[in-house]
Amino acid sequence: MAYVGTAHNTAGEHMNPILEATETAPTTVEETVRDYDELHDRAQAALPDAVAGDGVAIPEEVADDLADGEVVRFTGYYRLDIAQ
Repeated sequence: MAYVGTAHNTAGEHMNPILEATETAPTTVEETVRDYDELHDRAQAALPDAVAGDGVAIPEEVADDLADGEVVRFTGYYRLDIAQ
């Protein structure tokens, strides 16, 4: 697992959210797609590792800027999963 920012993994401490990305087909007209360059800088830094199949620990403020299930256009279309 990759880390962007500070992650806490000591028992009893708050864990950072984990960003995962799954390739998906282009979306329907009703669904909003964000481009990579619209993401927060730290989300941009985390996305390549998430696309590679590694869960990436991200800070809360980055997770707050992303919506679980949203689609981002990067090297393809990727549906984001934010695990708390």
